[in-house]
Amino acid sequence: MKKLLMTAAVLLATAFMTVPVFGAESEAVTKKSARETASRMVPDDSVFQYTEQCKEAFEVVYYSEGEKTYYAVGVSVFTGEVSSVSFVAADDKGSREAVLTEDQVKEIVASDAGEVNVDHVALDTVAGRKKYEVQCSGEGFEASYSINPENGRILEKKIYYM
Repeated sequence: MKKLLMTAAVLLATAFMTVPVFGAESEAVTKKSARETASRMVPDDSVFQYTEQCKEAFEVVYYSEGEKTYYAVGVSVFTGEVSSVSFVAADDKGSREAVLTEDQVKEIVASDAGEVNVDHVALDTVAGRKKYEVQCSGEGFEASYSINPENGRILEKKIYYM
């Protein structure tokens, strides 16, 4: 009887170990698959830098020499979908002059992100360099921008998909 109960317990445990976890994907998300997904989100001339896992996402980093910009793409370790995209201009830290108005900056953001609600616009100065900081949201995402107040170049952009 004891042997029969032990065998039943082993069979039951084996059955539970082979049942897929609720919500598990049929294919595992790997650094390689995250890199392939991220490569579709950056300019063609971008060169792969590295991939690292940060909590629930792989962060895949590329550099575009043509744009002098670093790109970071977050890819969910659970679903393989893009969860965030951000970039930072490596060669522009802002301007000493603020030529653009807040309304012009809002137009720049709208032309880049599409239909958005601009939640906050502020002109910040750090070490004598000015840049506009903009927070906005749209359907299914939130975004933040840093914009050069003299020429309108987007210096930094972070988009988080919900």
